[in-house]
Amino acid sequence: MTGDRGILLVRPDHLGDVLLTLPAVAALRQLLPRRRITYLTPAGVSDVPRHSPIVDEIETLEFPEPTAPADPPGWSAVVTEASRRFEERFEVAILFRPRDPWSGALVARARIPVRVGFDHPETRPFLTHTLPVPTRRHVAVMGLDLVELGAECLGARVPPTRAPLHAEFRTTHDEEREAEEALRDVASVGSSPIVLHPGSGWRLKNWPALRWGLLASALERRHGVPPLLVSGPGEEELAASVVTASGWQAERLPRVLSLGGLAALHGRARVVVATDSGPLHLAAMVGAPVVGLYGPFGPDLFAPLSPSDRSRTVSVDLPCSPCGTLVTPPCGAVTEPACVTGIGVERVAAAVSELIAAAGPAD
Repeated sequence: MTGDRGILLVRPDHLGDVLLTLPAVAALRQLLPRRRITYLTPAGVSDVPRHSPIVDEIETLEFPEPTAPADPPGWSAVVTEASRRFEERFEVAILFRPRDPWSGALVARARIPVRVGFDHPETRPFLTHTLPVPTRRHVAVMGLDLVELGAECLGARVPPTRAPLHAEFRTTHDEEREAEEALRDVASVGSSPIVLHPGSGWRLKNWPALRWGLLASALERRHGVPPLLVSGPGEEELAASVVTASGWQAERLPRVLSLGGLAALHGRARVVVATDSGPLHLAAMVGAPVVGLYGPFGPDLFAPLSPSDRSRTVSVDLPCSPCGTLVTPPCGAVTEPACVTGIGVERVAAAVSELIAAAGPAD
C-alpha cells in the first residue's frame, strides 16, 4: 500500500444490495491495486465485505432506514460525531445508493475531497462528481460505473472494455463446518438439498406462504426428497406457515445460520429458490443454481449474478410491473401485489426441475 489516503465505499442498505456491490469493489481493486479500500455499512450487513478478500477495512454506522427523510431527527448530531472518524483518511468517497443524503452529509462533513455518486436531487448537493441515475440498468453495473469514475479521479486508466462481473465471497473452515452440522440436523433433505428461502427484507416482495408450501410439496413429489426451508431472524411464523401449507413435505432448518454458514450451505445446494433478496444473491455468488421470484423490481435491475445455464428468473408481465417501488406502489398493495401473486407454482417448479436436470444426479 502507498502512503496515500484511501477510498471509502458506502452502502447503507440491505444484504442483497451490499452483495451486488462486490463486483464493483473487485474492479476497483484491479484499477487501483495499491490503494486502501474501506467499506462503510450498517453493522447488520458488515459481514458481507468481511468475506471479500479485496476489502482492507470495514467501518460500521447505523444509518436511517432507506425510506427515512433526508434529515431525520438526530441525524445531524450523528454526522457531526461520526465524521471525525473519517477526516484526513480518505481521498475519495463512493456512494453506491442513488438516494443517499445520509452518507452524503457524512462524507461532506468529513471533508473527503472527491465525493462520487449519482445525480439524485437529495444526494447531489453533497457530491463533487456525479453520474446520471440510470433507469433500467443492473445495480451491479451501476456500481461499476461509479468506481470507474472514482478511479479516474485518482488518475487510473479505465480499460475501454469491461471484464465480466465477478466477485469472491470466501467462507472459513468454521463456517463450512457450521453448514455440515446444520445438514446433519435435517438428514432427510440429503447432502445436496433443494433450498427454499421464503422471506425477504420487504413484505411487498414476498410470495404467499401457501404458494411456497405448494411448491415444496410439488418438488418433493418430483424429486423424491423434501426441500429444505431456511429462514432468517423474525421469519419463524412465515416458516411455520410454509411447512404447514406443504403438508409437512418441507423440512425446516431448526437453526439460524451465520452469513458465512448460509453461504456454505448454499454451496452444497442442488438449487436455491428465493425471492429477490439477499439469500438469492448470496447463493448466486457462491455458484449455486438459483431460481429468483421477482415482483415490484424486475430482473433487469436485480437479476442474480449467475451464468444463464445456472439461473432462472420468474416474473409476470403487467402494465404496472415492475413499478420500482416498495413503499407506495401504484396498485396500492401493502402485501402480496398482483406482480407477486401472479407467479404460479408450476412455473417455479418447472424452473427448478430444469436446473436440476441440467446439473445431473445429486451426489
